[in-house]
Amino acid sequence: MKYYLSILTIIIITFLLFTSCNQEPSISEKDFIKIYADMTIMQDTSMISQEQIRKTVLSRYNYSDDDYNKTILFYNADKENWTKFFDKVIDYVENLRNSTKKKEPLVLPKLYVLKDN
Repeated sequence: MKYYLSILTIIIITFLLFTSCNQEPSISEKDFIKIYADMTIMQDTSMISQEQIRKTVLSRYNYSDDDYNKTILFYNADKENWTKFFDKVIDYVENLRNSTKKKEPLVLPKLYVLKDN
């Protein structure tokens, strides 16, 4: 009986490992890029705790801590996933930066320009 129980345990563990390796992340890559970028920017620009930042950003995108943790585990499973992901985050932040820059020089309205007397 013990023999069958140990075989069953090994089969269950093998099945769980096999299915967990092939899972997709809980958060789509597109959303995870935005979430990760938002968290990083907030960490650099605010005095809020990391836990509060995480809670705020995840609620903004309607994801749970569990979704976030599962997605982190997915990316941790393969170093190449992280490398590609970070490249996409950098591109996303660069695009944000470029879209917020003013393309035309600031020109004061004529009303506020001082005239020589």
